[in-house]
Amino acid sequence: MIHSLRKILILGIVALMVFALPQNVRSQQNLDDVKNDRGLNDADVLAAVKTFMPRGGRDEYFSFVGAGNAGSMIVYGIPSMRIYKYVGVFAPEPWQGYGYDDESSLLLKKGSIDNRINTYGDMRYPGLSETNGNYDGKYLFYSDGANSRIALLGLDDFETKQVIQHPLFISCFPGVAVTPNTNFIIQTSQYPAPWDIKSTDASSFKSGITFWAFEEPEGGHAEGHHYGRILKDKSFTLELPAFTLGNFDAGKASSDGYVFGTATKDGKNYVYVVDYNKVKGLKTNEINGFAVASLNDAIAANAVLFIELASSSKAVKVTPDGKYFITASDEAYVFDFAKVKSAMTSASDKVDGISLIKASDALHGSFALGSGVVDFTFGYRKNSIYTSIYNDKKIIRWNYESLKKDKEIALTFKPGNIMIPQGQTETPHSNYLTVTDKEAIYKNYPNVGPVRPSFQHLIDISSDEMKDIYTMSIPQANMYGSVAVLRTTIKPIIRYETGTNSRTGEISDYKTVAGQEKVERKGNRVHVFGTMIRSHIVPEIVHVNEGDVVTFHLTNLERAEDETHGFTIDTYGKHGSYEPGKTASLTFVANRAGAFPYYCTEFCSALHLEMEGILMVKPKGFKETDKGGDVKLTADEQAEYKKNYEAKLKVLSGTQDVINSVVKYLKDNNYQDYPYVKALVEDAFAQLGQAGPVKEKYEKYASEGDYYNAFLWAEQYFQYQVKTADVGLRAKELLTIELNKKKK
Repeated sequence: MIHSLRKILILGIVALMVFALPQNVRSQQNLDDVKNDRGLNDADVLAAVKTFMPRGGRDEYFSFVGAGNAGSMIVYGIPSMRIYKYVGVFAPEPWQGYGYDDESSLLLKKGSIDNRINTYGDMRYPGLSETNGNYDGKYLFYSDGANSRIALLGLDDFETKQVIQHPLFISCFPGVAVTPNTNFIIQTSQYPAPWDIKSTDASSFKSGITFWAFEEPEGGHAEGHHYGRILKDKSFTLELPAFTLGNFDAGKASSDGYVFGTATKDGKNYVYVVDYNKVKGLKTNEINGFAVASLNDAIAANAVLFIELASSSKAVKVTPDGKYFITASDEAYVFDFAKVKSAMTSASDKVDGISLIKASDALHGSFALGSGVVDFTFGYRKNSIYTSIYNDKKIIRWNYESLKKDKEIALTFKPGNIMIPQGQTETPHSNYLTVTDKEAIYKNYPNVGPVRPSFQHLIDISSDEMKDIYTMSIPQANMYGSVAVLRTTIKPIIRYETGTNSRTGEISDYKTVAGQEKVERKGNRVHVFGTMIRSHIVPEIVHVNEGDVVTFHLTNLERAEDETHGFTIDTYGKHGSYEPGKTASLTFVANRAGAFPYYCTEFCSALHLEMEGILMVKPKGFKETDKGGDVKLTADEQAEYKKNYEAKLKVLSGTQDVINSVVKYLKDNNYQDYPYVKALVEDAFAQLGQAGPVKEKYEKYASEGDYYNAFLWAEQYFQYQVKTADVGLRAKELLTIELNKKKK
C-alpha cells in the first residue's frame, strides 16, 4: 500500500512539473512550432539555413581578424561564423603556451626593444600572402600599432613564426599591405617621431614607409615546416617628412610596384603615391642598423608624389585590375593610375619638397556616398565596390567605372569596417560580406556588464538585394579590419614530424624518443629530456635541488589527429602545449622546496588523469639519511602478487586478441589507402612497439619469482595495450565510415 501511494505521489509530481513547464519548452516539435514560439518568419528561417553548418560540414572560407589590443588573432568560418581558434601573436596566450614555453618566449623577446615580453599589442588590419595577385593560403602578416612590431604567421599550422621590432618607428600604423607576389610586406609609421628612440626635438620628427623583404626558399613549404621569413637585412625604409600616415594599399596588375596611402599634416589631407621599385634601386644609409633611402634621393628619382584632398579619407584601396585607386571619404575620389603615373614626372607644385598635384588633375571621377564613410571593398560583379556609411546606417554597392549606385541595404546599426572574402585580390569572389558593429547597441541585448563584445554581421550579397543574415558576437576583441580566403586554398597539417620546433619548422636539438628519456645535471643546471604519450609523462619523477635552473624538454610522441597534450607544474606558472610531434621546452628556477605535481592539461583519453608525475625539490642543505632499498614481502604477500600476476596475464591475452582482430580487419580492408586511418594505425603500432622492453621485464621478474615487480611491469604493459587498442578501434571506426561511403 505504501509503495503504491508513493508511486502515485511521484507520478503526480512529475505530471505537475510537465504541465508547469513554459509552453514553448513543450511544444517545439516541428519547424512551424519553433517559428511560432520564437516569432520567426520565412526570411529568418532562410537566413538560419544559409549559415547553418551541419556536424561534419565545412565552411567555404576562413576569416582572420585581429582582437585589437589583446594582441591575438581570431579564426572563424564563413558562412557559419563559428570561431575556430584564438592564436597568440603579439602577446602571451596561455592555452597554447605561447609566451610561456622557451621557444615562443624567445620569439617574443626578439620582437622587443629591451628583450622583454610585451603583454599586449594593437593589431587591426591583416594581410595574406599572395601569388600573382591572389591569396595563396600560406602566410598571414600583422602590424602592431602599440609596440611597433611586425609578425608573420604560418597558415599550415596557424602559429606565429616571427615577430620583429621595427628599428626606426616608435609608432606604426596597425596594418600591412602585401605585394602581389609577397616580395614585400609594407608597413608604415603612423604618428611622426624621432628615429633615434631618445630625442625630444620636434624638428627631428620623421615618418616613413618600410618595405620588409620576404623570401620562401623553393620547396620551403613542405608539410610541417615553415621556411618563409621576413629578411631584415634585405629590407629598407623610405624616409618621409613628419606626416601622420594612415591606411594604405599595394598596387596590383597595371599598378604593381606602387603603394598608395593617406597622409595628413597641418590640417591638410593627402594621398601619397610611391614607386617602390625606384626606391629599391636607390643608395641607402644605415640608421639603427637598418637601410634607409633618403627623401631627397627619392624625389630626384621621381619616386614620390602627393595628391591633395579636399577632406580626410579613412582609407585608400586599389581596384582589382590596378587601373584605379579610391579614397574612403564621404565623396569618394576615383583616381586614374595612368594619369597619376604621368604626373609623377611633370608635377610643378611641392609640399615639403615632394611633388604635389591637385585631385582634379588625376581623377577618373568622384561619387557622393553619404555621411560618415568608413570602409570599402570590392565584389565579384564587374567594377563593383561596397561602401559602409556609418552615420547613414547603410552599405552601398556602386560601380567605380560608371560612378553610379547599384543597390543599398539599410541596417539597424552603424557599420564599420567591411570585408568580402578575397575582395582585395585581383579576382574577388564571394556571396558574402562581413561588417563590424563597434557600438553594439541592440534592442533587448542581454547585458553582461559595461564592456560588450564586438559584433560582426554577415551580409548575403549573392543576389541583387543584400540581406543581413547573421550577427556574431566575439568576446575579448576590439575588431577592425579582417581578411578571408577560400578554405581549400589553405593546406593545414594535423601533426608535425616528431621532434619539430613549431616556431622554426626545424627538428629541435631537444627531440626525445621513447627509451631515451633522461635527466642531465651540470652544476645547478638540470635538463629533463622527456616524452608524452597517452597516458604517461616520462620521466614520472624528477629530483632537483632548491635553486636549480630546470628545463623540461618534452616531445609529444603521438601521431594521431588532435592528440595534443598540455604540461604544467603546480605553482611554477609555466604551461606548454604539445601538438602531435612537437618538441618544446619550459625553463624555471626551482626556488621552492617541496613536492610539486606536474600533469597533462589537455584531455587526451580516458586515461588522461594518469598523465602525471612529480617534481621533488630538495631544500638547500638537505642530506640523504635513508638510501632506501628493495621492497621486502612476506611469502603470503608474494603469493598474492603471483595470483594477481597470473590474472593479469589472462587480461593481457584477451586484450591482445582484440588488438589482433582489429589489425586483421584493417589489413583486410587496405587501411593504408586512407591517410587519416593510416596515421592512426601507425600511432597504434608505435604504442605497442614501446611495450617490448616492458614485456621482457615482467617475464624476467616472474622467472626470478619476484611477482611484485612482475605484476607492476605487467600492469605497465597493459597500459600500452589499452592505448594501442583505443587508437586501433578508432582507426577501425573511421575505416568503416570510409568503406560505407564507397558503397553509397
